[in-house]
Amino acid sequence: MPHGPEHHIEHAEHAQHAAHNPFDKRVTLSIAIVAAILACVSMLGHRAHNQTLLLQGEAIQAQTEAGIEHTRVTNKWAFFQALNIRSHMYQASQELLDEISRAHGKGTPNSQAAKRWKAQVDKYEGNMPGLQTEARQIEKTVVDYQNLARKKIQESHVAHLRADRFDYGELGVEFAVVLCSLALLTKRKSFWYIGIVSCLLGTLVALSGLLGLFLGDAH
Repeated sequence: MPHGPEHHIEHAEHAQHAAHNPFDKRVTLSIAIVAAILACVSMLGHRAHNQTLLLQGEAIQAQTEAGIEHTRVTNKWAFFQALNIRSHMYQASQELLDEISRAHGKGTPNSQAAKRWKAQVDKYEGNMPGLQTEARQIEKTVVDYQNLARKKIQESHVAHLRADRFDYGELGVEFAVVLCSLALLTKRKSFWYIGIVSCLLGTLVALSGLLGLFLGDAH
C-alpha cells in the first residue's frame, strides 16, 4: 500500500542527513520535489472526486424535483380534463333539453335544471383557463429541472474524467518516488532516470486533467 506524501518528505529529510556524495544529494533533492508534486496531485484528485459526488447528488436532486413537478402537472391536466368532460356533459344535457322543449313547442326552457346546468358550465369554463395556465407553467418547470439534471450529469462525467487523470498521474508520481528511493539505496542511476521520467509523465497526465485537455466526449 503506497505511503502518503508526508512519509516521502520525511524519508527524504532523513536521507539527506545520510548523503555523502553529489549523487545522493541530487537524488534526495529529487525525492523531495517529487513528494511535493505528489502532494499536489493527491489534493487535486481528492477535490475532483468530491466534486464528482457533489454534482451527482445535485443531478439526482434535480431529477427528483422533475419527478415531483411531473406528478403535479399530470394531476393538473387530469383535473382540467375532468372539468372539460363535465362541462361538455352539462352542455349536451342543456342542448338536449332545448331540443325537447322546441319539439313540444315550448321554446327555450327556463327550468331550475337548465339554470343549474348553465351555472355549472359557466363555473367550469371559468376555471379551466386558469388550470391550463398553471399546468403549462409547471410543464416549463419540469423541463427546467430535466435540463438542470442533464447539465449536472454532464458536469459530473467531466469531473470523473478529471479525477481519473489525477489518479493516473498520482500513480506515476508514486512510482517515481519508489524508483528514486531505490536509486538512493542501490546507487544505480538508471532507477533515478526512470523515476524522473515517471514523475514527468505523471505530472503531464495530471496537468491534462487540470486543464481539461483531451477529455473527449463526456456524454
